Amino acid sequence: MNICTSSVLCAGFSPAIVLCPPWLPEMGFTSGALVQVLPEAGGLFFILCNENIRKYSELLLATEAKKGELITVDCCSIRGIHMGIDSYCIRNTGLDIGDRLIIQYEYGLIRVRKLSEHLEFLETEF
Repeated sequence: MNICTSSVLCAGFSPAIVLCPPWLPEMGFTSGALVQVLPEAGGLFFILCNENIRKYSELLLATEAKKGELITVDCCSIRGIHMGIDSYCIRNTGLDIGDRLIIQYEYGLIRVRKLSEHLEFLETEF
């Protein structure tokens, strides 16, 4: 499992999270990929759903029942490969604008959680 950090942004007056790290394609999150975003206390799961989808309508209903959203990975000349989520899904997590985040990722799964105010995350190279 790999780890990095980020923070909750402000989109107008609402919290937003935009992920545009260079490792997204390596983890399967390529342009146009379908992603299920599910809230958890203090964070979110981004689950790649590009394969083995029997029925989109069933996936959508299951996602909405968990107060999540289905999004797609986008690509543009400014951000490159990226995906983002706005306040609808974030409000069910307890995250707010300015919160520091820790991001754990592996192929097909990204977990975003609030970093405790009492912890510092130091990035080092070996």
